[in-house]
Amino acid sequence: MNRFLPLLLLPLLGAAAGPGRQESTSARLLTLRINGQTVATDTTSSRFFLSDTRTLRLNIIRRDDPDGEGLTILIDRFPIQAGTYSFQEILSGRNRDASYRFGNTAAYSKSCPDNPGSVTITAVNGEKHWLAGSYRCTVCESGRGGKRFTMEGTFRYPVEKE
Repeated sequence: MNRFLPLLLLPLLGAAAGPGRQESTSARLLTLRINGQTVATDTTSSRFFLSDTRTLRLNIIRRDDPDGEGLTILIDRFPIQAGTYSFQEILSGRNRDASYRFGNTAAYSKSCPDNPGSVTITAVNGEKHWLAGSYRCTVCESGRGGKRFTMEGTFRYPVEKE
């Protein structure tokens, strides 16, 4: 086991490479637009998780609120393959949902009369444990006169085991 320890430390060496390292080789590319406006993301706090029950959770955190909850998208029974996973699948029994929290704003996809959200996975790298693709969803504040937010973006991001 000790002979494999240096191999486990190799990723840390890459992180310490400094400014000469090219960002294009990083798996951490993440964008967020809210109602068409670009919002900077915190790639240190944002996380993608896959649970033992194959629920994929995308947690996208705003750079201006690194301790906040940000946008969370859930896709249960994720088959770990490229494809489009829509929020509305009639009688599918699947839980596909989104929520957004920032400051005093709390909005949920299930609070909207229609829920046209989807996550499109364009690439799966099982060896390096990352996914690439895009997402688009609508979340609404609950209650009368609540605001509606369209969230969309792209990602190439590592997936952690939850």
